[in-house]
Formats: sequence, structure tokens, C-alpha cells
Amino acid sequence: MNIKQPARTRAYMKQRTLAQLLTVTLGLAVLPLSAGLSLVMAAENEATRIYNIPAGALDSALANFASEAGVVLSFEAEQAKLLMTQGLKGSYTLKKAFEALLQGSGLQVIEVHPGRFTLKKIDLTAGATGVADTLPEVKVIAQADNQTDLMSAYAGGQVARGSRLGLLGNKDVMDTPFNTTSYTAELMENQQAITAADVVLNDPSVRTVSYSLTNAAAGGDIFLIRGFQVQDSVLFDGISGIASNRSAPVEMAERIEVLKGSSALLNGMAPGAGGSVGGSINMVPKRAGDKPLTRLTTSYMSNSNFGGHVDIGRRFGEDNAWGVRFNGLYRDGKNATAGQSIEMGIASLGIDYRGDHLRTSLDVGHQIMNNEAPQGAAGFGIADNISIPSPPNAKKRIAQNWEYANSKSNYLLIKAEYDLTSNWTLYGAAGGSNTASSYLSTDINVVDTQGNAQATVYYWPNWTNYRTAQGGIRGSFSTGAVSHQLNLNANYLMKDSGYTAQYYGFSSFDTNIYNLPSISRPSTASMDSHPDKTNRLQLPSLAVADTLGLLDDRLTVTLGGRYQRVEVIDYSSTGESTTSYDSDAVTPVLAAVIKPGANWSIYSNYIEGLTQGDTAPIGTTNAGKVFPPVKTKQHEIGVKYDFGYFTTTLSAFQIAKPNGLNVSNGDGISTYQIVGEQRNRGVELNIFGEIQGVRLLGGATYIQPQLTHASSDAYNGNTAPNVSRWQLNLGSEYDLSFVPGMTLTARMMSTSAQYLDEANTRTIPGWTRWDVGARYKTMAAERPLVLRLGIQNLFGRDYWSSGSGSWLYLGQPRTVMLSATIDF
Repeated sequence: MNIKQPARTRAYMKQRTLAQLLTVTLGLAVLPLSAGLSLVMAAENEATRIYNIPAGALDSALANFASEAGVVLSFEAEQAKLLMTQGLKGSYTLKKAFEALLQGSGLQVIEVHPGRFTLKKIDLTAGATGVADTLPEVKVIAQADNQTDLMSAYAGGQVARGSRLGLLGNKDVMDTPFNTTSYTAELMENQQAITAADVVLNDPSVRTVSYSLTNAAAGGDIFLIRGFQVQDSVLFDGISGIASNRSAPVEMAERIEVLKGSSALLNGMAPGAGGSVGGSINMVPKRAGDKPLTRLTTSYMSNSNFGGHVDIGRRFGEDNAWGVRFNGLYRDGKNATAGQSIEMGIASLGIDYRGDHLRTSLDVGHQIMNNEAPQGAAGFGIADNISIPSPPNAKKRIAQNWEYANSKSNYLLIKAEYDLTSNWTLYGAAGGSNTASSYLSTDINVVDTQGNAQATVYYWPNWTNYRTAQGGIRGSFSTGAVSHQLNLNANYLMKDSGYTAQYYGFSSFDTNIYNLPSISRPSTASMDSHPDKTNRLQLPSLAVADTLGLLDDRLTVTLGGRYQRVEVIDYSSTGESTTSYDSDAVTPVLAAVIKPGANWSIYSNYIEGLTQGDTAPIGTTNAGKVFPPVKTKQHEIGVKYDFGYFTTTLSAFQIAKPNGLNVSNGDGISTYQIVGEQRNRGVELNIFGEIQGVRLLGGATYIQPQLTHASSDAYNGNTAPNVSRWQLNLGSEYDLSFVPGMTLTARMMSTSAQYLDEANTRTIPGWTRWDVGARYKTMAAERPLVLRLGIQNLFGRDYWSSGSGSWLYLGQPRTVMLSATIDF
């Protein structure tokens, strides 16, 4: 019997109640401010003000104007992208100011609500000019009835106003009972991002552990979200098993969305190691816009990596019902680490149809990624009995020149939804992916502070095949004064894998991380490069969620649950199958959002996650045993405030996850058991938007990672290893008024120290990294042209990035990036 549990429970309930009271008090304190802002906004509609908006890019000028005028202006990035304006100088009313800024652009502004505006293409046949005095007739489709719509960009254009939440559909950030951020294609282009890992680094709750551009990353890109690992769990259009499990290139995404916290109900159990306990990442595919697009980008990355990207989009047919979007990319050459190179090729095609009742889409793609001299899949192991050595120079090669990590993958996804009535929609999806990889690399075990190490060579050919299907019905109805948004869903995911572990450690040699010796390549001629199927993972599930709206939807409550079955089948070398385990679980959710005012909301949630069970390691009495799925539990409360041009979210969370431990039997032998627990409590502050012409993006995260059940009673209450307490991000952009079209950028990322062991005796130091850049929008041969320069890790800071246990990774070296984008 655990007599400590009631005390901990009472303490937690007190803390939770206190947090709720503080949040409500904060909300009541800012309520008068909200009302005051609304009154000022209404008065300024008719008043004149003096503006000084420089000529230049229309999207930036509009963002600056909205910030100065104190209004909300939302529009699709493509509407104003690469258009120019003569600027604004002098005294104007709101209406006249918009007219002057939009002159010659073919756009007009529409006031959708008091103080809230959007852009619309001028209908010349109707004689529309300037600001519309009345709203045009529009067809309104509830977001719950159409999950294919893309949320508009927020002020500044770096993030969207909302994101897709799987079973809950599209949600505005103010209506979402979770902490989410949706990064736009505009941000990805301006930051010259290559994979999703580059994009999510903007979030203070996320850190990259293993980066596929520099590491073998046998399990793909690995992220820490809220202090828990997320691996092989990137969604594509809300579906698992489609995006490559090696890396996720940004060229095929219009949005990259980060949901912080457990999410088993929303998207089902993630198939990757570690699941999505701390959060999930979703890539929203590109779709053709109404405006024809032909865009060419050329790029350079130090030391000599060159690339080209073409993006073509067209719509045709009656009412532009059919759309085609093609993206092709190829880059190859040496990167910033001497002797290391990366080759990447991508071809993706998105075809969609949007009718009055039927909407369908088809996404297909092919991807290759080949690394030379990657830094190993597990990074650097540091012996337990030595102090942590200083990180080596990240610009110097540590791997042998014969090491490589190659992969290729294909994917296909078909989705459709049909409106049975104005309130009810049937939907379905089916697809899959194939990835084949081959790694000849080393794990490096450092044995002393002088950097001497033992390199263990492994050859690991492997493949994975995913097949997935889902279907459901969603709709809205009312019961008296209560509205309902109901979704019933059935989902199936199957993952087949083939690999061999017999070639791990077939060779080894002595090395040094500061002074690399040259070693001859070991032979792999007799090794099998096409392994048979070794296991199958099957994940069928049934889910239901209902969002109830009360008090004219100022209060929404979401109730739901997912029944998830998990079956693992192992295959022998002769093809015989054995069921390792067949288990099931129910993961519920209870979430609420209350909107005391038009511009702010308070939310809370209780949601559970589900991740695949551990396998008992070699050296234990039950080695090879696979444990049932592990449940994680999250409690969260937060407040969000939208100032019209700037939004901030403050949230507090707790996630508890069971852990596996080697439990001593008293005779020198141990048995692996799921008896440990790690509990991460934290506070997050997120900001995005634009203030006085400065675009801001980032925030801060504080986490208390605690071992509530450790391998030894002496470690209970210690800080959990591999989690930093403080993470701080702040990115900014500023348009130079004296150089029209020129923008300067800067980003700072800071991470505090981390323990590497349960005893809290060994640490790696914290680090701070600075990225800077500039871009210039101009015209070339009467074509819009954007030139970009970026320098990542400006000061060349060498630092360790924590992985798992005492395995570490090196941070990215100083990297210079150049690109030029032109529209035809």
C-alpha cells in the first residue's frame, strides 16, 4: 500500500484549485481592458490619424497599419504575397487609409465584425472599389462541417489563427481547449526551413534531440515536447503513417502544427517509439489557390550544398473546382560539418476537388535522403564513471568518411467528405507509405574526458510499410439551448517492419572525438541487405467526441473517448508468427473553454495519452518481453488573450508517464518492470503577432521534471534526466522604413542545464544559440523576387543536446543559408 498517495493527491488538488483561482482573477482583471479596447476601436473607425507606413511589400505594410490602427486584419498569405504598395503618409480615416494602401492591388477590405477586417478580391463586374460598405452575400459553412478549409494567417503572417485538431476539426486558437501553434508556409520560406524539425524549433516547448540532416537518425527526427520524447510520430493531414519516418520536408506543407500535450483521443495512438506523450506535429498539405502559381527557388547551404525547388499550382473547371499543386525539390552537397554531406530529393503532387457537397483530395509523393558521414543514430555515449567532456567542434567531422545513412520513401493518401445535409457530413481516408533505409554507421562511447572513445560499427538495413484507413460521420445539432458538435470515428493503422539486429557491433575500433583517426571500411559483402518481415503492429480504434456549446457558445465543453486496441505480432526467420501481446485501453478527454470577453478565453483539459509498451532489455530475467501499452495523464489550464494584432497564451500543465525500471531480485540479477513514473509539471508562455511593425514569435517554458517512482527510493523526488527546466525562444522581424522591401530577422534560443542520471550527479551545461537573417523583396524583369540570407548559430556555439540517458548529440554548427525566390 502506498500511504503517500493521498497526501500527494491533496497537495495536487490544492495546487490545481489555486491555479484555477489565479487564472480567473487574472481574467477578471483584464476584462475592463478588453472593453476599453473595443470602445477605442469603434471610435477610431471615423476618426483621422496620422500614419507613416513606408512603401514596400503589401503584406508587411498591412500588418504594420493594422498594428498602428489597433484593428484585426486577417487574410490568406497568398492574397497579398509579393504585391507592393506606395505606403501611407499623412492623416487618414480608417476607410481612406485602407483604400490608399490597397490602391492598384486588386483587393478590397471587408469589415466582418466591428474592428475585424479581411481582404477580398475586387469584383470588377460589380463595380466594387475601395472599402466595401456592405457585406457581400457569402455561403457560410460551419467549421465542424468542413475540415478541409485552411485557417487564415494571423497578424504578422508567421502563424495561423487556428489549427486542425483531428477528431475536433478546425479550431480557432481562442476556441481551442489546448495549447497549439500553427506555423505558416510564409514562415517556413522566410526562415529557409528544410524539415519540420527546423520549424518546430520556434516553439519554446520543443527541442530537437536527433536531427536527420546531421545524424543517422535510424528512428527519424526525435523531438522533446514538454520534456517527453516524440519520435516517428509526425502526422500528414492528421493521419499517422503517411509522412516519412526519417524526416518531413517542409516543401509539401502549407502549415506545420504543434499540439502540446497528450492526444490519443484526437488522432489515435501514435505508432512510433515514445508515442506522442508530450505532443504531436501535423503537416497540412499544400493545395492550389485561386491565383495561378509558378514559383522557383534556388538555395545554398554552407559549405557547398545547392538546391532548387519548383512550386506550381493551378485551379480549373467550373468555379475552379479542381486544383493541382506540384512541388519538386533537389539539393545536394557538403554541409557545414567538414566531410559531411546531405542529398535530398522530393516530388509531391496534391490534387483536390471542392464541390457544393463533395470534397476530395489525393496526395502522392516520393522522397530520398542520403547522408555521408552522419554522427551515428545514438549519438555519443558517455561512460557513467567520468565527468562530461566538453563538446567537440561541430564543424569538424567525427564519423568516418565511409559511414552513411540512406533512405527512400513513397506515400499516398486519399480523403473525401460528403455533406449529407447542411449539418451532417460523411468522411473517410485511406493511404499508406513505404520507407526503405540502410545505415552503415557507428555508435561512439566516450571513455574519458580527453575524448578517447570506442566506436561500435553497425550495419542496419530496414524497411517499414504503413497502411491506414478511417471513416466517420460528424455533424451539429441542438438540444434546447445547448448546441452539439458530434464526431464518430473508426480508425485502423497497420505497420509492418523488417530489420536485423545481428549486424550490430560486427566491428569496432578506437577513436577520439577531438582528433579523428582514419579507419578502413569494414566489409559488408556477406550481409543480407533485404531483411524479412520481423513484426507487425496493428492499431484499430473507435472514438466519439461531442463539443457542447452553452451560453451562446461562450462556454464549450468537450467530452469524448477512444477505445484503442494494440496488437503486436513477431515473425521468425521462417515466417512463423507469434502474438507478443494483444491489449486494449480507453483514453478519455474532458475539456472546456469559457470566453468571458470577445478577445480572451480560459481553457482547461484532462486528456490521456497512449504509447506502445517497453521491451525488457538484454541482461534482465525477462529479456525480450513486450509490455502492454502505457497510459499517460495530462491536466492543463490556461488563459489566452487576443489583442487584435498580438496574442499570448499562459498555461500550466502536469503530465505523468509510467516508466520501466530494472528491479533487483537480490541475487545480482534484475527483472524489468513498469513500476517507475516521471511527472512533468510546467508553465508555458507563448506569444505571436506584430507590435509597432515588429513581428514577434516565441515564449518561455518552465518544467519541473520529477521522478515520483525511481529505480531506488533514494532517487524518488529527484529531477528526471534529459529534461531542461528552462527553455526560452524569441524571434523577431523588422521592416526597414528607409530601405523599402528590406526585413531584418533575429532569433534567440536558450536551454538550461540537464541531468543525465537519476542520481542527479552528472549534468550537461545549458546553451544559447542566436540566428540572424535578412530578406529583400523587389522586382526582376517585372517579376516579384525575394532574396534571403540566414545564419544559424551565428556565434558558432558548440553544445551538447540531451538524448536518452547518457547518450548525447551535438548541436548544429554555424550554417550560412542563401535563397532566391521568383514568381513567373
